[in-house]
Amino acid sequence: MTTPLAPSEEGDDGDWIVVRGARTHNLRNIDVKIPRGKFVVFSGVSGSGKSSLAFDTLYAEGQRRYVESLSSYARQFLGQMKKPDCDSIEGLSPAISIDQKQGSHNPRSTVATVTEIMDHLRLLWARIGVPHCPECGKEVARRTVQEIVDDVLWKFENHGIGVWSPVVRNRKGTHADLFQAMVEQGYLAGQVNGREADFENPPTLEKNLRHDIDVRIDRIKINRTNRQRLTEAIEIALRLGGGTVAIENIDRPKKPSTDTKIGEMVAYSEEFACPEHGAFLPEMSPRVFSFNNPLGACPSCQGLGVQREFSPELVIDRTNTVEEGCIRPFRRSMMSGWYKSQMVQVCNHYSIPVDIPFQDLVEDHKDILLNGTGSTTIGFHFQSDRGSSYRMNRPWEGVFSRLRRTLTDTSSDRTRSRLAAYMTDEPCSDCGGMKLNPAVSRVTVGTITLPEFSASTVLEALAIVQSWKSDSIDPIWSTLDRSRPEGGTVEKVKKLDDRSIFIGTDVIKEIESRLRFLALVGLDYLTMDRRASTLSGGESQRIRLATQIGTRLTGVMYVLDEPSIGLHPRDNERLLKTLRELTDLGNTLIVVEHDELTLTQADWLVDLGPRAGKEGGEVISSGSLEELLAAEKSETGAYLSGKKSIPVPSKRRPPEERWLTLKSVRQNNLQDIDAAFPLGCMIGVTGVSGSGKSSLVTETLAPALLRTIHRADATPGRHDGIEGIEQIDKAIVIDQSPIGRTPRSNAATYTGVFGLIRALYAETTLSKERGYKQGHFSFNVRGGRCEACKGAGSSMLEMNFLPDVWVTCDVCKGKRYTRETLEVEWRGRTIHDILEMSVDEACVLFENQRKISRILNTLKDVGLGYIRLGQPATTLSGGEAQRVKLATELHRPPKKHTFYILDEPTTGLSLFDVHQLIDVLLRIRSNGHTVVIVEHHLDVVKSCDWVIDLGPEGGVRGGGIIAQGTPEQVASVEESHTGRHLREIL
Repeated sequence: MTTPLAPSEEGDDGDWIVVRGARTHNLRNIDVKIPRGKFVVFSGVSGSGKSSLAFDTLYAEGQRRYVESLSSYARQFLGQMKKPDCDSIEGLSPAISIDQKQGSHNPRSTVATVTEIMDHLRLLWARIGVPHCPECGKEVARRTVQEIVDDVLWKFENHGIGVWSPVVRNRKGTHADLFQAMVEQGYLAGQVNGREADFENPPTLEKNLRHDIDVRIDRIKINRTNRQRLTEAIEIALRLGGGTVAIENIDRPKKPSTDTKIGEMVAYSEEFACPEHGAFLPEMSPRVFSFNNPLGACPSCQGLGVQREFSPELVIDRTNTVEEGCIRPFRRSMMSGWYKSQMVQVCNHYSIPVDIPFQDLVEDHKDILLNGTGSTTIGFHFQSDRGSSYRMNRPWEGVFSRLRRTLTDTSSDRTRSRLAAYMTDEPCSDCGGMKLNPAVSRVTVGTITLPEFSASTVLEALAIVQSWKSDSIDPIWSTLDRSRPEGGTVEKVKKLDDRSIFIGTDVIKEIESRLRFLALVGLDYLTMDRRASTLSGGESQRIRLATQIGTRLTGVMYVLDEPSIGLHPRDNERLLKTLRELTDLGNTLIVVEHDELTLTQADWLVDLGPRAGKEGGEVISSGSLEELLAAEKSETGAYLSGKKSIPVPSKRRPPEERWLTLKSVRQNNLQDIDAAFPLGCMIGVTGVSGSGKSSLVTETLAPALLRTIHRADATPGRHDGIEGIEQIDKAIVIDQSPIGRTPRSNAATYTGVFGLIRALYAETTLSKERGYKQGHFSFNVRGGRCEACKGAGSSMLEMNFLPDVWVTCDVCKGKRYTRETLEVEWRGRTIHDILEMSVDEACVLFENQRKISRILNTLKDVGLGYIRLGQPATTLSGGEAQRVKLATELHRPPKKHTFYILDEPTTGLSLFDVHQLIDVLLRIRSNGHTVVIVEHHLDVVKSCDWVIDLGPEGGVRGGGIIAQGTPEQVASVEESHTGRHLREIL
């Protein structure tokens, strides 16, 4: 069908983007007009066609046209999108998409690098940074020979001085050749390890000890007449000492001109090096301050800040005894008997019990088993399977040394892979996680080092930058609705001197601008050194949004996918103000969104529907908010107008005597909290962004349950213990990670329903006659699939400077299977027809197949009735993938008490879909199970039986429990941001 254009087709189309005949995916040949330079929101139920219109039609065509305007040489380096199925699109601008794809998985990518703040920081530190010695902390300066001479003349006028060259600093060896070389050059005396020495008869030095050697170059009485002699002596000292020289005060005149005591040394350097300790900075350039450059990176961790180490939590099964095999890697090794025999003999030698759990051993005994006996030998007796035996005396190296040696010595990839499962990233022992080498990490700007700045949050970094410039309070804090951070790194910052401000003003302005935009989009709690791979899709999107706002482009069409995801309602209004800045600059902003506040503040609303999949794809309303509210077929309008609503539960399930309690949780910013979860309830964990929700639930609670109940190799966050876990039979964690990374994976294969359907086809009469088994109907293995395309249905043609083209397979015509396989039908449908069906259609077809129907109905219940059974997993959003996982768990026979953990399950859901999801979750709770949800959506929060609210703010100012109880009880707490918003809807 063709939807009429809105508004009237008459008039000037220059101010409109006009789409005619859009048929991408489920769009039903629609026509729509969108105002340019406005804030436009696409709404509708999940699967109604919003993303198909916004991303796969408007953005795809805008980006494609721009790329086609470039030369063929340039096009081969740029990804080009497929031309959308559409009659025409007029009025398009160059398009930029800001979606929710997770950040880079490169461990070197951080918040500071992806925002390019790090590039400006490196430039700033290179231009105005002040180096310091990492050993003594003294300021290090590079000086020319003449500057050194001038300083000595000024400090030591009328003094007698000694000019010394530090030729050896902290180096092993006898250094006999050095003494001989010095004598041959005429330097007969000096100091060795601080004591006077005659180089003609030098002391005998221990080869394996570290030594300091200084050569006396000259003794001079300082005055203006012997400048040339002083210059020559200093030049010689610098040459012999590798760029360093030391001046000794050897007498005190009647009128002293220096504070240096007799016998004290003043060191100078031609390089950025400490004359006393030799700590060396090669140069003051931006590349030296990069942890991705060998010049600046810590040599131990190569700039990663972490090292892979064996984790005691993963290696040791603390509930097992030595006899039972408490060391997991040994237990799973072919040499398990050998390792166990050695450990038992060590235990016998030190009277360590082998029949009590490892966790109950005394600390000294644990240390012996894990870290070895040092040089103390033990008598070991070994006996082979053939009966031969032998004895040996040797130290016990310890479990961790043994594992490290095995990892180093083995040439087996399988062994390395097996041992890697017991390792975690630990802060580098040399740089402490700072990533830079010692000399670089002690360069300061306004008393702050680069690692200190990187470890600060966006809000703290903003305060630091402003403290460099001025002592006054900036109005940005009232704009952000935040108080200026105090204490910690911010407290030690000093205002820069006039010279530094003059040199660095442009760079500082750029850093401050980028930090402001990050804060304005609700990311003020992120630290600069936070890995990009740990950011959620919403956080990554808002970082890219902040970057785009900073570019201040005009005349661009921005397409955003739910920018409010992961944001607390407190921060939504500030985000909307920031989005308005894009339209104020003359850009068109198209946002796919479900958030009520965003919908009500849009300039123009395009609502698609009325339902999902084949029942969607129509334009229900295109115009103002009032037009949307009046649209009879619009689910969005019905919920916004109040015709439909998600009710507050009339009765909540009160907490019983059964609780699960995490004790003293200290993960990330959590402040040693005890978190108690009432079992048999639906529990919401809330709080502003960065308050510690994921640290509590995803990083601590979930791994603790999985490790204890299912013996999974999971490492929970720092905490002292968990009480009440014996009451739980099963733990299920449902996150938003993809259900598959290739197009061959889909909802049907993930849930297992496709296996049941294939078994059904294998039972047909024709299949039995031909001998077709269940595997014959798989498109992933040889047998019934089309071998020309390997069951993919299409093949890719590389077009060099043009975009690669996926061409429908000539043999199977895109149906994936051989002609013979497609001759097998069940109720008139081939196996290919089944894969093309939506879940809703399949529910009707298989309603009498109990096992199949159960899985399909569960997918429908969680709001996925619109997706095709064969829809590739790579095309599913994070929210859709999460609901597929939820459906997979729900259709399985439940354990007596199951503990469900969900992370923002409302991602990508309209109010209509949220209503459905809440009904499913309450049904799980009604069956006696526990559901814990990390969520911002207030309709979900108000439906919970119990709420744990964290805060009060994000980052270091969060991590505490602000309120807990029923939603009504949380709403009564003044300090709770969540409570304040709950009061408005309860």
